[in-house]
Amino acid sequence: ATASPWPTVGASGGLFGVMLVFALLFPKAKIVPLIPPIPMPAWLFVTLYGVIELTMGLTGAQPGVAHFAHIGGMLGGFLALLSFRARA
Repeated sequence: ATASPWPTVGASGGLFGVMLVFALLFPKAKIVPLIPPIPMPAWLFVTLYGVIELTMGLTGAQPGVAHFAHIGGMLGGFLALLSFRARA
């Protein structure tokens, strides 16, 4: 694949933020990912996915994927949750 001369914008960081907040609010909710199709609690799924994203970002795996934007989205979701809780 060749690099695109045009910048792209995605929403995956925001989705990762929503995913983290869901896992913090409902840690025991069962999630069944497509691969592997094994039921697991939300906290475990999000933790594993976050570790995978961090590892792939640090090792440079899957070039062209903004792994650190995903981690940043998780951080943003966490900070937003803290902000909402502080107001309540």
